[in-house]
Amino acid sequence: MAKKTRTPHRIRQIEESTTRRVAIYLRRSTDEDNQPYSLEAQETKLRAFVESQPGDWQIVKIYSDDASGATTDRKDLQNMLRAARAGLFDTLLVYRVDRFSRRLRDLVSLLDELTDADVVFRSATEPFDTSTPIGRMLVQMLGVFAEFEREVIIDRVITGMERKAAKGLWNGGSTPYGYTLDPATHNYVVVEAEAATVRRIFNLYTKDRLGTRAIATVLNDRGLRTKRGKPWSQRSVETVINNRQYLGEKNFRDITATDAHTAIITAEQFKYAQHILTKRSEDIGQRAANASDYTLTGKIPCPQCGSKYIGTVAHGRNNRYRYYMCWSRNRYGAKKGCDIHRFNADELETAIGQALLDFYTTGHDVIDQAISDFLNTYAQATSSHHDELASVTRQLRDNAAAVDRYLMAFERGTLDDGDPEIQARLAKLKIHSKQLRTRRAQEVVATLRVMIDRWVCAASGVSVVVRGTGRDLGGAGPG
Repeated sequence: MAKKTRTPHRIRQIEESTTRRVAIYLRRSTDEDNQPYSLEAQETKLRAFVESQPGDWQIVKIYSDDASGATTDRKDLQNMLRAARAGLFDTLLVYRVDRFSRRLRDLVSLLDELTDADVVFRSATEPFDTSTPIGRMLVQMLGVFAEFEREVIIDRVITGMERKAAKGLWNGGSTPYGYTLDPATHNYVVVEAEAATVRRIFNLYTKDRLGTRAIATVLNDRGLRTKRGKPWSQRSVETVINNRQYLGEKNFRDITATDAHTAIITAEQFKYAQHILTKRSEDIGQRAANASDYTLTGKIPCPQCGSKYIGTVAHGRNNRYRYYMCWSRNRYGAKKGCDIHRFNADELETAIGQALLDFYTTGHDVIDQAISDFLNTYAQATSSHHDELASVTRQLRDNAAAVDRYLMAFERGTLDDGDPEIQARLAKLKIHSKQLRTRRAQEVVATLRVMIDRWVCAASGVSVVVRGTGRDLGGAGPG
């Protein structure tokens, strides 16, 4: 007697079942306002498609995203995949394949996830069903065309933007301080009140030779604010000084359009400002190269606002003075930022250095206790992670053995692979195995981190000899 060929259970279920739990996925790109793929239109057509199908098709959930199809980092797409893995629906329905994804690699990956979750992928406007091999092949071919269409759209958009850039028109993005956008001409129009501030910034920088921090203080003292209504800072002033749009230029990729709009700054003054900025940056870089100048930078929290103290310098007639100042006060000034006092850098470094020396020469009991606590914590943490890892490994082994028993029973013909209880049990074992593998990976990483922390502490001086005492403060080496 010839052996009967068995139809895969999932395909047989799709063919024989008259009831489907359907989830609908909708997507509209942020640049598709004028295209016929609004979320409402897609939902209307998909509901009509479901009602036209023979049998009992039930819509159990609708997912929708306003996002690009070039990425899978979409909120409702990820929610849909989690629901699919949980077995909440049988069929995923979309209006077109490109509503699901516009990249072939992402499409194949998403279809694999749906297949693993026993979910059929359907399109209302394209003739395929992924419950069959030819349907899976067809959907991948449609994915190729969707990705090609996306690339064509990108090329057309970039070409259009390049044409606009060559004409000196606005191509999107924020409008710089000193200008506003004329929606009729798609070009910048000077805002005289802001333009006066831009000219004042360049004059203070090139004629009065004030620094960017001092200029920010001057602007804030006069009650002026940036385009976003925030106080001026060193960075926002420097952004103005570096912006070539104040020369009337617009730049897009390799295209530079001159005289694209009314200039606020002359080319000579802008060039001179860049010369000063470059010279001062070189001086700062030379000072910053000496790491010993401000050893406490970033290590002292401000007791008033919580920002870190940073090293600053002031120049008198004949001397150079070093200070540690709150970052907020340094950036925004004492009136707009933090008004806490600054510290003389030499005095502060001397005081802290003396305190550290006193601690390491007299605080032996405190150091010994800290090392002892660290070693105890390390031992407990390592033991806990090893025990958990062993437990997870045992559970994984038991799960694998259970799955093997089911498979052997299927091969012997003693169990029916179409039994819903057996299918549910296998699905539960599969999910549990994935969870256990994740836990095992987490425990391995946690154990390695503890070992690395132990090694780093030992290598960087947990085991040290206090200068002048010859006393070993304990602690074994790495390993």
